[in-house]
Amino acid sequence: MNPPLPALLAAHLAASLRGMRRRYRRRLARCQARFSEDSVHELRIETRRMLALLDLFRALGIGDSLKKLRRVYNERLDAFDELRDTHVQLLLLKPRWADFPEARALESGLQQREQRLTEELRRVIRRMKPVRLERRLKAIEKELRKTARAAARGGANVAATALREVFASVLELRRQVDRRDTETIHRLRVAFKRFRYLSELLQPLFPRLTNKRLRRMQDFQTLMGDIQDLEVLLAGVAQAVEQTELPTVAVRRLGADLKRKRRTAISTFLVSIDDLLKFTPEKWTGRKSGQSV
Repeated sequence: MNPPLPALLAAHLAASLRGMRRRYRRRLARCQARFSEDSVHELRIETRRMLALLDLFRALGIGDSLKKLRRVYNERLDAFDELRDTHVQLLLLKPRWADFPEARALESGLQQREQRLTEELRRVIRRMKPVRLERRLKAIEKELRKTARAAARGGANVAATALREVFASVLELRRQVDRRDTETIHRLRVAFKRFRYLSELLQPLFPRLTNKRLRRMQDFQTLMGDIQDLEVLLAGVAQAVEQTELPTVAVRRLGADLKRKRRTAISTFLVSIDDLLKFTPEKWTGRKSGQSV
């Protein structure tokens, strides 16, 4: 059973939830009214932030059951995946067409896929309704405000414990990283992203958690993101060959170049992988977790 939530933390989480649900509602309304790459990106980021907050609530024992809420937001996040991957492929390939003219037919296939996925996602987003989600989130917010009025002061220690638990899972995934299996790097990236979002959420409770530290977290995450983007692109090239009957020979040089870049990106990340220890919560909470890499 979770201990009573301190007033300071409850008040902070109530305010965070209120701001986040309102931003999500605005981002969704904007995307429904004016569908664009920017509005989709902003809604996707806000969805990730909401999931990070719900993860924290679950860890702290807040809310009767968050499974349905998390499932809805996860489903909404998954809806972006294919279009986001296609955008990544087009963006990374754009400066390469001059060097690989034989693969230019791939561009038209990706553009057609982009158009199809854009229309599909536009319809999905138009059908999204925030009312039920808002009702459930408001109930949790009300619960938090009630706790804030009744509970003892404090909160940073409880928040630090939650961060340390999440970071411990990040360290475990770091131990599993294998340069021959990029899926192990991807799993680390997903877990670290969750930790970064939680750190941003709890930043007001920790004066030593500076914006500079958060920017360094994002830079570290980007090293892994570069690898994942190349994986997405290589998968897209393979899919194009399979589905559009694009001759393998047409993308052979391009594929070899992308694999070289992937090897370089992996090596660059592995040189810096132990920078992960710079982000241990003890750096800004002053508490020891006893974890090591």
